[in-house]
Amino acid sequence: MSGVESAVVYLRISEDRTGLQAGVNRQLEDCERLATRRGLAVAAVLIDNDRSAFDGTRRPGYETLLGHVRAGVSRIVVWHLDRLYRRPRELEALIDLVEDRSLRIETVHGGPLELNSHEGRLMARQFVAIAAYESGHKADRVARAMRQRAATGAWHGLARYGYGTGGALIPEQAAVIRQMADRFLGGESIRAITAWLNTTTPPPGKAARCGRRGRCAAFWAAPASPGYVPISPAPTTTRPVDAGS
Repeated sequence: MSGVESAVVYLRISEDRTGLQAGVNRQLEDCERLATRRGLAVAAVLIDNDRSAFDGTRRPGYETLLGHVRAGVSRIVVWHLDRLYRRPRELEALIDLVEDRSLRIETVHGGPLELNSHEGRLMARQFVAIAAYESGHKADRVARAMRQRAATGAWHGLARYGYGTGGALIPEQAAVIRQMADRFLGGESIRAITAWLNTTTPPPGKAARCGRRGRCAAFWAAPASPGYVPISPAPTTTRPVDAGS
C-alpha cells in the first residue's frame, strides 16, 4: 500500500482467567478502528495475554514490539498507554531507543503521544508514574486482603487444579488428581507422573507458562487453602542399633 504508513498494534491484559483472550480481542477491535481512522496499515498485531506489565513478568509480545521499533516502525497503536508499560524504567528505555528516530503512540483512550518531543515525554512520564502508583497500591490492598483471609482460614489466592474459585471441586479435574495419587501409590515417580500429565492431560489454567518444569507444575504447587496440607514422605533416619536389645 504505497504512501500508507505502517503501524504495529500492541495488546495486553494482565489477567485472563478463562484463556479465551476476550479482553485482548476487544482491544484489537478498538485499535483496528483507530488505525483505520488514522489511515494506518497494520503491519503486525502483538499480544501479551495474561501478562502483567508491573511485576517484571517477561512479555514476549512487547520484546518483539521493541524489535519492530528498532527496525524503523514509527507508529504504535494501543488501547491505552498503561497497556504498553506500567513501569517508569520501561518508558525510559523506550525513550532512549527513539532518540534518533520518530515514534508516535496512538491510543484509543488518551489520544496521540509523540515520544520525540519534550511535551510528549513529559506527558508519558506523568502517565507512567500514575500507572505505577496505581499498580503498587492495588498490590498492597490485595496482599492485605489475602493475609486477612489466610488468618481466618478462608480460601485465598488462585484456585489450584481440581478446585474452582472458593474451593468448589471440579469433578473432571479431581479424576485426574485421583489418577495421580493411584500412580504415586503404585510406585511411579513424580518425574514419571509429570511426563504422563504433559502428554495426556490438558494443561491446567496458567500452567502452560511453567517453563522447564513442564506444563503440569501447577499440579504440584502448595494449595492456597489452609485446610489442605501437602503430604511429604516421612524423613528416613538411621541410628545405631542397641546391642543389648
